[in-house]
This record gives sequence, C-alpha cells and structure tokens, in this order.
Amino acid sequence: MSRISNAEVPDDLPIVNNLVRTAYNNPDMYRGFASLSGRVHSTSHLSARLRELVVLRTVARLGATYEWANHVPGARSVGVTDDEIRALRDGSLSGFDPAEAAAIRYAEAVEDRAVDHELWAATQAHYSPVELLDLAMLVGFYGLASRVVLALEVPLDEGTCGFEAP
Repeated sequence: MSRISNAEVPDDLPIVNNLVRTAYNNPDMYRGFASLSGRVHSTSHLSARLRELVVLRTVARLGATYEWANHVPGARSVGVTDDEIRALRDGSLSGFDPAEAAAIRYAEAVEDRAVDHELWAATQAHYSPVELLDLAMLVGFYGLASRVVLALEVPLDEGTCGFEAP
C-alpha cells in the first residue's frame, strides 16, 4: 500500500496503475505530471530503444523498483535484450555501441549534476543539441518519477517484477 491512499480515477484515463491512482489525489498535479511523461516520449527526437536504455539506467541508479518494473516490458518490446537489461541494472556499458554508451554516460552525469565540457563534447559527437536536450529532459523526468514513487512507497503493479527481473 502506498503512503497515500489510491484515489478514484476517471474511466477515460489512458493508463491506470498504482502511480496514477496515487498521483490522482491531486488531479491538477497529476495532469501536469502525465503531460510531461507523455511528451518526453512522444515528442522526443530519440529512438524508443535509446529512451528505454536511458530510463532503465536512470531508475536503476536511483533504486526505483516501481519504475524499473514498469519499463522492463517496454524496453523488451523495442529490442532491448535481457542481457542488456541486466547490464543496465548493474552498470556495465561494455556491450552497448559507442553512441548508446555515450547517451547512458550522459544520463548518469545529468542525474549526478556532473555534465562537464569533456562529456558534453563526447556525447555531442553522437547527438544533436536537440537530442541532448531530449536526453536531459528524459533523465530529469525519470529522476522526478523515481523520487515520487520512492517517497510515497508506491507498490509494484500486479504482474510486474522488481530488480530481480530479468
């Protein structure tokens, strides 16, 4: 059970899960959160695979089991293998191509507030300024989402698995 009781949610919401039920206690705040969640994916210039690699690495570093559990299936659906998922969980980037590894290192640095000139230049060799913006926004959003689920102890949704998966 979450630290905040589940709210009644309207039938027309496109996604209903434990985070939505918790966040809907403040419908206006939920709408802003949901809007940004949708936009970091739907208006991004990054591939779905790259977004999921970055999300998984970000939430793994923060220990956000809830976000991990909800993104592993999506990552698989865009071609991320179980070996890659384990590598992201464990922090091993050796199996990723140079562009993916650069994006993941950049994501780690965004979360750590440590994007220096050298890392920026190395990442910019693979990505445009707009893609770097999209990466920073994606990491920022999943840092927020992770902190929310951790603070409120949002329980895993039925049928999902934590960090033990895969």
